[in-house]
Amino acid sequence: MKIWLVRDLEPLPTDLGAPRLMRAGMLARTLASRGHQTTWFTSTFNHYSKTHRVADDQWLRAGENLTIRVFRAPGYRHNISFRRILHNRCFAEAFRRYAAASEERPDVLVTDLPTTEAAKVVVAFGLRARIPTVVSIRDLWPDFFVDFLPPRVRPLARMAILPLDAQARFACRHATALVGISERYLAWGQAKGTGRTAAHDRVFPLTYRRLPPEALGETEAVLTKFGILPGKQVVAFVGSWGATYDLDYVLETCRLLLERDDILFVLAGDASSRPDLIEAFRALPNVVLPGWIDSYAIAALLGRATIGLLPYVSKAPQGLPNKVFEYMAYGTYQMATLGGEITGLYAETGIGRSMPGASPAAFAAAIETALADPETLHGRERRVVVFEERFDADKIYAKMVEHIVDVASGRVR
Repeated sequence: MKIWLVRDLEPLPTDLGAPRLMRAGMLARTLASRGHQTTWFTSTFNHYSKTHRVADDQWLRAGENLTIRVFRAPGYRHNISFRRILHNRCFAEAFRRYAAASEERPDVLVTDLPTTEAAKVVVAFGLRARIPTVVSIRDLWPDFFVDFLPPRVRPLARMAILPLDAQARFACRHATALVGISERYLAWGQAKGTGRTAAHDRVFPLTYRRLPPEALGETEAVLTKFGILPGKQVVAFVGSWGATYDLDYVLETCRLLLERDDILFVLAGDASSRPDLIEAFRALPNVVLPGWIDSYAIAALLGRATIGLLPYVSKAPQGLPNKVFEYMAYGTYQMATLGGEITGLYAETGIGRSMPGASPAAFAAAIETALADPETLHGRERRVVVFEERFDADKIYAKMVEHIVDVASGRVR
């Protein structure tokens, strides 16, 4: 089949270094590996490095059956900003113009929410061209947008997001199929699309593709470079330092555990947006800041870390974020400040503990308790088995590809 995948803001397999592919990247590769002619539409802007990959529209080859089309878009410095909305509009408009002018027609269109702009354009094009559409609900956007803006601009922001909400409702109402990363996310999309037929709607959770051991190379050299010495109990965080993460909370937790010289916090990710926190963390002898690290270094770190942190702010919209599956892939025990769906997953599988609303003191005490628990220390293999049996990327995306083909063919299973 000929499949168009429209998703901006994710790492590309053609990006420099060893990018960690996310949902669209893993789906694109799985589609291509199954023989489907896959075209991935994205932008010139790299969301993670906040730089432009290339200056103008280009075609990129990413292997057999996979072609990437990048459209020029302005980019932005802050993840939650009006300039990001402008960027999203520019990308959506670029795809609209391309699709309208193209003589080529795919068998099915696949896109994500967010962004609302692209989702509406893709679904509208599908309706006009009579092409089935699949919309994957990745975030509860734009419902949570206002909560992360300064109070003085919130009244204006509430008015500004009304068009975004209308776009989300249009996409959810008219898509041939909705795909949620969890039951909660699917229900949110179905509520937005009041009156839609749900026969093709499904849940396909986020997942992660773990690197094989033979690909890791000099793991010990990587750990030594980070300052991780034998005998240290490592508590890790790998992720962006964006607004949904409560890194101030982590800072206070680190301070409370200063006397535990056997515990080392390794907090990876691009922290350039939080210079105040960088200096505060660097002043602590129990903290290492390796900065942005590639997928090989992530594997080395998580394979060594006893605990992985998921420190979300109280208003964070995430239910079951990527980090759950990334940590689980390497058997790292998880400690989160989220409630909701993640609490149920932890209770069911025993792979972590959720403490929504806990003070830094209570969280620090819980870290000490977990590090003293033999199950935390020796249960890595069991946690990896949970991942392999339920959330392995190859299994999840194979099923998702089958569903996309069914939608394109008009079949319902």
